[in-house]
Amino acid sequence: MQYLNRQILDIPVSQVQRIDELFGRMMKMDMENIPAKFRKAFDETRDIAYRQFTMKALFESFEIEEKNEETILLKNGTLLKSELLADIFRHSHALGFIVVTLNGYDEIDAAEEHMLRKLFLDNWGTAFIERADKWIMQSIAKDLEQKGLYVTHSFSPGQNGIPIEMQTLIFQELNPAAIGVTLSEKFMMHPKKTVSGIFGIQTEKDEKSVRPCDLCERRDTCPTAYA
Repeated sequence: MQYLNRQILDIPVSQVQRIDELFGRMMKMDMENIPAKFRKAFDETRDIAYRQFTMKALFESFEIEEKNEETILLKNGTLLKSELLADIFRHSHALGFIVVTLNGYDEIDAAEEHMLRKLFLDNWGTAFIERADKWIMQSIAKDLEQKGLYVTHSFSPGQNGIPIEMQTLIFQELNPAAIGVTLSEKFMMHPKKTVSGIFGIQTEKDEKSVRPCDLCERRDTCPTAYA
């Protein structure tokens, strides 16, 4: 059974919510009272971000053949070795792989020489991609719920306990070059503002499912924790 067919989607900025709020959290800035010394840089970089940043997502699901306490074997022969993921996805019947990328940031950042504006643009880029990832996962969850299916949270290679090398599996299955994303020998993605993830698809709704921030030791101080 194919739970999620391969899809490439343009993510409409107009539908992605709370970007400004997340930017404010990361910058530790009161968005209702921008300090005068930051107002010009804030207005200019915000305008650039909303006019020139675009976002794409690529995702597909793969049925699980079998799993044990240490591994998950997909029906296509792909093997995931992770005790953590085997536990998180213990109720799942399929895994979804996803890559979400932000276009426009790298070129703008490279051309920007003013350090304050670079800082603002960096945080705008992070806010955009984090909220875009949230938006697409909510959209996937909503569509699957109409079929009586539920998704777990999405977990990214490199997060606590999840091997960064697992990026290779995601790229082998999805071929994100289709949306302009490449992977370096050190498992770093390009464009810079790109996120990848693995999520479970199951028939049971888990109200107390593990969230990525639950695994992170910096969750109490990170401005994007549980955002």
